[in-house]
Order: sequence, then structure tokens, then C-alpha cells
Amino acid sequence: MARIGLASDSFGNLDGLGVAFDLFARARADRVFFLGGWYADAEAVLARRRYGSPNPAAPGGDFLTAVEGALTRAAAIPEHPLAGRIARVASRACPGYGSAAPAKLVDLVEGRICCLVHDKSDLSRDDIGNATLIFHGNSGRAGLVQIGPRIFLTPGHLRAPGEDERPSTFALAEVAPGEVSLTVFSAQGVELGRERAPLLGGAKVSVR
Repeated sequence: MARIGLASDSFGNLDGLGVAFDLFARARADRVFFLGGWYADAEAVLARRRYGSPNPAAPGGDFLTAVEGALTRAAAIPEHPLAGRIARVASRACPGYGSAAPAKLVDLVEGRICCLVHDKSDLSRDDIGNATLIFHGNSGRAGLVQIGPRIFLTPGHLRAPGEDERPSTFALAEVAPGEVSLTVFSAQGVELGRERAPLLGGAKVSVR
């Protein structure tokens, strides 16, 4: 079974994304799919763990002293457990969308072809035809929808409180040989519910 952390549409809400990443690490997620919003937010959360949040220089201090202090702290703090395990796609609002920041990615989860995208309207017929699992952002609420042999999964959004009338959420997907489940969490890490769907048909891909 594979555990995949899902987060999307943080748009600078590093606190909410940080809660999600910490929960994914505790749940021993194999991978994290960040499905758009601000492409750099994922890196910013990992950097904040190591270097700390930016603070004004203390009275009498200077920029170089502050930088040296941050580097010293970072050397003593191990990397986030998820570092190196995060796949990211960008939204149209991101600089470099479609070039430096990819709009879509194709991956394998438990031998099943999956597609990652921010806005599912960007998917081509081939994208949908070839993938069994489609992970997307740009959604007001988390959910799992099965259409024939394909399963669409979204974690909802992680915008800062007050920016959207719908609550902020993220999710953890579990892909087993015959079933996919989606557990949804609030931005504070409280479990809100779980959905399941059977994995139907579709040959598994083996990598040798």
C-alpha cells in the first residue's frame, strides 16, 4: 500500500501547509503531491523548518549576523522527513507556469499510472485515457470521484482562513491493490472524514 499526502491551493498559507506536511511525516507518507497554488510554497515550508521564519533584526544587530544565526540553526536541524519526496505542479498564477514550473506531471503509484494537475480542465483526452488515478487541485472541497475505471482525487484548498468561505483542508490518499481511500483533514490537522472507491480494471505497470 502507498500513502500519498495531498495538498493544494495554499497561496502563501505556510502555516496550514506546514501542518499538512507534519501530519504527512507522522503518517509515514511515501510521497507528497502538491497540486498547485503557489509553486514555491512547498519549498518555503521546508526552508522555514530549517532556517526559521524571517524576523526583523534585533536592535543593534545587522543583516549578516541574522543570516549567520539562521545558517547555524539550520546546521543543527535535520531536513524535514519529506524533503526529496515532494512532487509539485503549478497553477496558472505561478511564475514560470508550464516551463520552469510544470503544469502536469505523470507518475506511478503502486504500479498505476497517475496524473498530477492543478486545474483538471488542463487535462487532455490522452491524459485522462492513460491514467487510472488523477490528482488535482483548484477545488472548493476535498473529494474522491470515480468515473468508470478512473478515480479523481482532490484535497480541497489550503487558503488562509477568511480567504474562502469553504473550510481549508488537505488529505491523505492510500492506494491498496484493490481500493483507494481519501482521508480529509482540517487545516488544524483534525480528521473530517474518509471516502473509498474500488480500483477497477487497468493493467498495472511494472518497472524493472
